[in-house]
Amino acid sequence: MTRQDNQTRDLLILWVWEYDADFVALLQQACDRRGVSTWVCGPSDLKGLSEKLDSGRIRARVALDRVWDWGDEYAAHVPAVQRNIPILVNDYALVQRAWNKATIHMELISHGLRAPYLILLPSYEQQPILPPVDLSPLRGRFSIKSAHSGGSGILQPATRWSEVLERRKEWPSDQTILQEWIEPKLLGPKQRRAWFRVFYACGSTFLCWADDRTHVHTEVTPEEESAYGLSVLRGIAQQIAGLCGLNLFSTEIALDQRNLWQVCDYVNEPCDYRLKSKTPNGVPDAVVAGIADRLAGWVARVARTVQ
Repeated sequence: MTRQDNQTRDLLILWVWEYDADFVALLQQACDRRGVSTWVCGPSDLKGLSEKLDSGRIRARVALDRVWDWGDEYAAHVPAVQRNIPILVNDYALVQRAWNKATIHMELISHGLRAPYLILLPSYEQQPILPPVDLSPLRGRFSIKSAHSGGSGILQPATRWSEVLERRKEWPSDQTILQEWIEPKLLGPKQRRAWFRVFYACGSTFLCWADDRTHVHTEVTPEEESAYGLSVLRGIAQQIAGLCGLNLFSTEIALDQRNLWQVCDYVNEPCDYRLKSKTPNGVPDAVVAGIADRLAGWVARVARTVQ
């Protein structure tokens, strides 16, 4: 815990994952540069957090919670945060809504964005015996995911109904989604796969090549953005932000073989901000630093609206 007094600080940062340490350090540095005061509660500081918030021993205007999605005891502080901190970087209810891929899929489609064709199946617990469905709209290859799944590593395309029946048992209480498999277009002399992760941070967007086969991220250069018309990615991410209501998230967007932009992985939150300098499939360091700076700037603005 930093700053051991009961003065109201601008930002409370909650974190527990060891690989979040670098992001938290960059965020603290960005806050210091902008004159944003912080409380930082790390892995050893969560016990008794609810009592500290309710008693006023910890007071803050804004909270960034990168703990609660672990559930159980890691979410015990959520009611106290809601009672005592006026502004959340990402509202808990909005994040939970964004985790439902079927809901967000329909939201995107209804607002004019494209997403791969999706079939929603009932959970195994709800309907253990599931008759075959027509898979032809999926064009022969598809991914199989739970409706509330987070990161699932490098997926392989499925082609058979028998695969669906087996995979849905892995998340028996959740619905299953079948999503048309997108093969990205190849761009430029390097024949780079046109699959991108766009990070959204408080109104700003950061573009990365994100190879769907390796998950290796590389920052999109201004020259590449201009040459391949990639600015469209920023507009799509801004539109998604307006629909989901979150201030921090990432989304995966691909240019398919028909030259259509497809939102393939809709809203990811919390994001994995491991640095590329520390892990091969991490996020470019400059992107993470930029995200931290935008977040600190946003907190500096909104904290002034809270007494």
